[in-house]
Amino acid sequence: MDLRTSDAKVRAAIPDFSSSLSTTNMIRTANRLVDKVVANDSGNLLDSEILVEIETYLAAHLCALADPQYSSKSTEGASGQWQGQFGKGLMATYWGQTAVTLDTTGFLASINEGRKSAGMTWLGLPPSEQTDYGDRD
Repeated sequence: MDLRTSDAKVRAAIPDFSSSLSTTNMIRTANRLVDKVVANDSGNLLDSEILVEIETYLAAHLCALADPQYSSKSTEGASGQWQGQFGKGLMATYWGQTAVTLDTTGFLASINEGRKSAGMTWLGLPPSEQTDYGDRD
């Protein structure tokens, strides 16, 4: 398990990230997820540089979930709004959305949507019981 990103890159991706939160666990988790992206990249669409970016943004997403970032704040009025009101899963933060956008394989988008798949079932008669077209009324 070779990590593609670093603490410095993750912290640089999040403006105003002054938390003492350790990014190590988030980077490891992001790395495992990016390994799954690579395993599902049958067309070799993603190069090593874009994988670094995806891993960085996934780790930043996890950090932002653990330590929500301000989307706006006011000093005198003592009010604030936090990020995380965009959607569910990876859509909950700007960084998760960016990781999904960078993953051109669609793997991150598919796990974010819950892996929906289509199927089909034949409801007709078996071939031995079917009437030939010419014999129909």
